[in-house]
Amino acid sequence: MNLLYAEIVTVFSEQGMQMGIVRVGGARKKIALDLLTNPRSGDTVLLCDGVAIGRVEGGRQTEINHVPGNTR
Repeated sequence: MNLLYAEIVTVFSEQGMQMGIVRVGGARKKIALDLLTNPRSGDTVLLCDGVAIGRVEGGRQTEINHVPGNTR
């Protein structure tokens, strides 16, 4: 399971699914947004293996892209 924080750049519909382009670091990736209610450009979301599983509210995001035990 890979968990990352990302910022939504664009929201669109594709084959009946709510999709989006997100920015993770310097990269952009297309992901599914169907688990979120009313996703908008500029929202910060938590990704799990290419699917947005939750929106990060205000100051709750403390460590971006931190993996416990990673010493690099």
